[in-house]
Amino acid sequence: MIRYFASHPTAANLLMLVFISLGLVSLPHILRETFPDYSPTEVEVRVVYPGATALEVEEAICQRIEDAVDGVLYIEEVLSEAREGVGIVTVEMQEGGNVQKFIDDIQTEVSAIDDFPEQAEMPLVRQLHTTDPVIAIAISGPMSVEDLKAYCEEIKDRLQIEEGISLVEIRGFSDHQIRIEVLAETLQQLGLSSADIATLISKQSLDLPSGILETDESNVLVRFADERTTVPELENLVVIGGESGGEIRLGEIATIRDLFELDEEKIEFNGSRAGILQVSKNKNEDTLNISDAVKRFVEKERTVAPPGVRYTLTEDSSSIVRDRLQMLV
Repeated sequence: MIRYFASHPTAANLLMLVFISLGLVSLPHILRETFPDYSPTEVEVRVVYPGATALEVEEAICQRIEDAVDGVLYIEEVLSEAREGVGIVTVEMQEGGNVQKFIDDIQTEVSAIDDFPEQAEMPLVRQLHTTDPVIAIAISGPMSVEDLKAYCEEIKDRLQIEEGISLVEIRGFSDHQIRIEVLAETLQQLGLSSADIATLISKQSLDLPSGILETDESNVLVRFADERTTVPELENLVVIGGESGGEIRLGEIATIRDLFELDEEKIEFNGSRAGILQVSKNKNEDTLNISDAVKRFVEKERTVAPPGVRYTLTEDSSSIVRDRLQMLV
């Protein structure tokens, strides 16, 4: 081969030009990322169990799934997470297994479970794909926490629609909730229980879940999450109504507050309360393209943002990719 090309330099030059041309053609299609994709194959089984406590989810959902998938081949590890209203079981596959067969086997075993609670929804089985953070947008301004979160959600929606960014997560806020606190003594005087209060709320056409009941020494809490419900609406709910027309409303016997679940879950950026929009990529997306799209979007939003609202780009991993590409050049 070497002797042939030494005797025919034109053929060698033509072959070199072919290789260079192929490289130039494929260059725009090469994904640019910080690290290669080396994540293990994981399958998630998620079951929603409305109104159930974490302990109930563990016993009625997670344990049944764990027992069902125990016989599937090539299992490396099984992790379970029981939360209020949802159970999540993650199954990791060993190296050497067939991914599609592994997923199908888990789907078959989970579908065969016939003793889930009646209130539980159908199991959702899906393969997990890793995501890599690309860039973050810090948004701060002179507004309440509730307004700041709503503004961040609005910006997230626009970013996904206008720039086609699929993976955007809002950080810096805990779950929004409305909390109802009723003194145990008050319930006893009215002949009611915390379960009665939850039932009354769910029956009055508010499209609310039953919620989780929390009891301590002094209060009985009826908690549920629904941002479409307001405190005045709940205060006006009739708890007890008599034939003579006398009524007792929820606001007369309970303290109702509109709040975020955990006040300590917050982010401060340059000394101000901020919301973070974390933009990530999946294995089929390009780091530099996403970063450039986010930067264009932020420049445009800065011109129309309300007075005092600040946009700051941070955690930009695209700079690492650009530096490494520059080293190759």
